[in-house]
Amino acid sequence: MSAELLERARALLIRTMTFYRDDPRTSTWLRGRLERLGQPLRIAVSGRVKSGKSTLINALVGTELAPTDAEERTQVTTFFQYGPEPKILVHTPHGTVQNIPVTTVDIGTIRDLQRWRPDEVARLVVESPTPGLRSSTLIETPGVASAAVQETGRSALAQILSEADAVLYLTRYPRQTDLQFLQSVNELQTARSAPINTVVALSRADETGSGGPEALQAAEQLAERYRNDPTLQSFTQHVIPVIGLLGQAAATMTDEELTALGHLARLSQNDLDALLLSADRFVNSTGLESVPNATRQRLLERFGQFGIERALTLLRGGVTEPGQLRAALLEESGLNALHETVHQQFVVRQDALRARSALLAVDMVLRANPRPGVQQLLGEFERLLANAHEWNELRLLSAMDSGQIRFPRPLQAEAKRLLGAFGTAPHARLGRDETTLAVDLADEAAAALSRWREQSVNPLHDRPHRQAVRTILRSCERLIVHQVHNSQPQQAHAQHARTPVAQHDQAHAQHDQAQRERAHTQHTHARHAETQQVRAPAAQPQHAQAQQAQHSRRGAHSR
Repeated sequence: MSAELLERARALLIRTMTFYRDDPRTSTWLRGRLERLGQPLRIAVSGRVKSGKSTLINALVGTELAPTDAEERTQVTTFFQYGPEPKILVHTPHGTVQNIPVTTVDIGTIRDLQRWRPDEVARLVVESPTPGLRSSTLIETPGVASAAVQETGRSALAQILSEADAVLYLTRYPRQTDLQFLQSVNELQTARSAPINTVVALSRADETGSGGPEALQAAEQLAERYRNDPTLQSFTQHVIPVIGLLGQAAATMTDEELTALGHLARLSQNDLDALLLSADRFVNSTGLESVPNATRQRLLERFGQFGIERALTLLRGGVTEPGQLRAALLEESGLNALHETVHQQFVVRQDALRARSALLAVDMVLRANPRPGVQQLLGEFERLLANAHEWNELRLLSAMDSGQIRFPRPLQAEAKRLLGAFGTAPHARLGRDETTLAVDLADEAAAALSRWREQSVNPLHDRPHRQAVRTILRSCERLIVHQVHNSQPQQAHAQHARTPVAQHDQAHAQHDQAQRERAHTQHTHARHAETQQVRAPAAQPQHAQAQQAQHSRRGAHSR
């Protein structure tokens, strides 16, 4: 059903482009937005300076593409997107595009280009045949409050964000600057009542509190507090703690690093405790010929002290396979949870988010360039906005994921499924197989509607939960309408094609039965005719004798 919303938004975008066809600049800009609807989802990765944007991009992609430095120098917005072969394109502020010849994606080249001034390079586009970029394009923006953003101003930042379908915002913990940025993002939303495309990641979660093994738990508690913060709730869908450095290291771990960690894990507990007292001691301690100082320095840069401690704990606890270690570290880094959130909130709902982007483009043009006749387009825009139920589903899913809305466990699972958390196709929403007939899906949706109508009159629900139930009821109603619309042709098809083998056998059985009945009838008729023929000759003399006797009696009587 999100696909239907996208098509309606596309149609409105085309009508708007036609309406402004005499304005080359506006129509060209709208044409670019139209072309974007057929491209992968765009996710802007933004945040404060040194919040770990490049590191998290590498972790999400699963390979090192974005340069990471101790001192952030990113001045240029960089698009990381899928391409059949490595390519780097430099877009200038004057509209020209320069292709930098490369055979591999060279981080050093990207680093040098990212340090150019914004008045020299408008953006970089890095293409790579990396599987992690197939479903979405990641956009790294300059740090919030950085020199580049201050120089180009808020309008340039708004332009960057208007080109993204979703925003992943990184911060150690939300400050006033972060809230101002998130507010500016929210002001760009077409759906103004609540955010539908922003997730906040508490990066560097390993540095929360006093650090150490309890850091991630402290970060989760901090995230839970922010999830329930009304101010932050108005700007973002979800808040997730993540250790980007550990996630990147786990996703890109080499055999050499695994070997070095294995040597360290075999040290005695006393030697290991002494080695891990500080970063300086870890790197500069002597007597470890199996793991040279340079190797330990590299491990520290890649994993961080928290990551090294966790990796060694896992190895000493019996985790020996590289795949097991990688999976465990990805889980502890919070990257798996972030991946799942990005997938469910952004990728699965990309049609709804792309529709939002199309409507945002229409809204911006209609309000910035009003002219006679624009009211009809504005009316279509408002009607489409009012009927965009998919966005209400996204908001409710976010509220359920963050714990703001909770139903009893069976209802909670069903609600998320009906809202499309596990797939937006009707059969996925209803927990049925994709071969299930539309008429059966409609029956299942009607049963779900009945269950949730009972919840609508539950006196224990507060106002947010009553609103949540109304959203779920609307989802059920839409499913019923959709399936009833499709049930007639499917029902006719079912009469013709359901279980072909059974139909074939049944047809043969009916044919054989009919033949047997016809044969039996014919046999009965034949036996009856034969009996009549046998009886007829014997009956004739008897009949003659009877007639003669009757004639004799009549003669005697007359005498």
